[in-house]
Amino acid sequence: MKFDFGDVFASGIGWLLKQIALFVASIWLGCTMGGAAFLAGRLAGGRGFDSDLLLYSPMLLLTIWIIPNVCFLGASMYWFVRNETNTPPACGIIAGVEAMVCLAGQASRLRGWLPLSVAWVTCLALIAMMATGFWFLRQWQINRWAIELEELKAENAMRRIQLKEEFGTDSAGIDETGFP
Repeated sequence: MKFDFGDVFASGIGWLLKQIALFVASIWLGCTMGGAAFLAGRLAGGRGFDSDLLLYSPMLLLTIWIIPNVCFLGASMYWFVRNETNTPPACGIIAGVEAMVCLAGQASRLRGWLPLSVAWVTCLALIAMMATGFWFLRQWQINRWAIELEELKAENAMRRIQLKEEFGTDSAGIDETGFP
């Protein structure tokens, strides 16, 4: 088998670019959830609807909370790129933390207990909905893999029957003792 350096290099770079794009999308999703929660708090406080707030929601991270957020994002970037198996949970964790950091940084702009509580309840509800969506995605993946495994088992069973009919053996070269 010939080793194709270009193919391996391109697939590795493509995987890394995909992980970075998912990382950035997770941050943007979290900021949008935090911005939506902040907007709900503003509406509960009697202030107007600002539709542009959802477009520039990553700018809501530019508060004093950016200091611990940079530490979290640095650690999660390492974990996100090094982790090859749990991308949906990693996306959910990053988005949830970013939503809370976004809202925590802007919470001082909400006056009164009602806008503040509406904002936090909305933020937690959005995080719960996102987590439910990622859970359903994970279950769908597991079901898809289970179906593929069952199809493979059925093909193997058919092959065993063919081997028994053609050669009189139960397996391809291994008898009951386990040796060829």
